[in-house]
Amino acid sequence: MLMITPDGRTLSYNASGAGAPIVFVAGLGERGTYWTAQVAAFSSAFQVVTFDHRGVGASEGQPPYKVEQWAADTLRLIDHIGLERVHLVGHSTGGTIAQVLAADHSDRVASLVLGATWTRLDARLRKLFVFRKRALYEQVGFHGRSASRNTPQEIAAARIDALLTYDAGERLRSIRNPTLLIAAVDDLLVPWQLSESIAEEIAHAHLVKLEHGGHRFPQTRVEAYNTLLLEFFRTHSERDARKRTSYPTAQANCLTRHACQNRSN
Repeated sequence: MLMITPDGRTLSYNASGAGAPIVFVAGLGERGTYWTAQVAAFSSAFQVVTFDHRGVGASEGQPPYKVEQWAADTLRLIDHIGLERVHLVGHSTGGTIAQVLAADHSDRVASLVLGATWTRLDARLRKLFVFRKRALYEQVGFHGRSASRNTPQEIAAARIDALLTYDAGERLRSIRNPTLLIAAVDDLLVPWQLSESIAEEIAHAHLVKLEHGGHRFPQTRVEAYNTLLLEFFRTHSERDARKRTSYPTAQANCLTRHACQNRSN
């Protein structure tokens, strides 16, 4: 499905299922298909929305970019679909986008999940992004296997430029939405300590550390990750209890054991 942006470009998105809406925001060079496992798991009980960022995949839009611009795209998509309030999930770069949207439009966010993300670049992460941009032009590769293959070089470089200028400033202190932070101890790209810093700035935020899974833990730790989200959404869903518990009971009970193990780590 396509949405027309104010500058006349198209934003490609997918919406499936019915129930309380979840909007998943992928990382730097990823498409909406990054969330395939989550769409399969949640669309039986929730309305699940994924999309390609402007300039990525089937979505149009030329540089320059800003994180605030991507957040505005996400809000327009929410409006386009006709959603009032959503469970908002952002991973890595998607987490910075979700921060902006939740801070500036908290009334549209029922709950917030931030995975493997940051509020501002520290010296190490800044150097890493600068290296990754240089690597684009040296044909070394970009963000693992997927972004180098699927995202044009100039688009990928411009998206890195947007991250190099992003600083949440005091934004996080204005977020009052229920917030879950998820990080992996073995994430070599975005260390879990950066999520800990975010948890200190958002009132009543809760941080869960996975012992392993690397940076791509929504894909490498699917069951554990989905469990954490399921329990969090159920707690904060604005739907009635029968709608919230429509997720298959046997699967939920199985997943819950893993979530309890993760929270004890």
